[in-house]
Amino acid sequence: MEKLNQIPWEVVNEKTYGSKTIAVLVQHIINWRIFVLKKLEGDLEFNIVIDGENDWDEIHIATQEEWNLLKQRLQSTQDSLMHKISEETDELLQRQVPGKEYTFGPILTSIAQHDIYHLGQIAMLNAMHKS
Repeated sequence: MEKLNQIPWEVVNEKTYGSKTIAVLVQHIINWRIFVLKKLEGDLEFNIVIDGENDWDEIHIATQEEWNLLKQRLQSTQDSLMHKISEETDELLQRQVPGKEYTFGPILTSIAQHDIYHLGQIAMLNAMHKS
């Protein structure tokens, strides 16, 4: 959050490189965290299709308050994930994801890698804006 808090809200909608903005990337991270949370809660129906509905939501930040709220939602999903996982045992890693043909082990690894990848993109976009 420290790096995100250094990004001025006025730049989070800029398409500096490619078609994704910082705001869109943050919302995308949130969307996939919500997917994992729903599956940890046992939701059979909730789904995200890569590049489909609710994967890349268009979002436009118009004020500092909206930027703060988006960052708060990101932090909230992180806190919720950490809380849910802390209540589980290692057996969770072998348990099947509700409505899917894979277990939680790979998806928990993937969500961490997913966050790192997109946070790297956000850092790059912010650096490009500064230069």
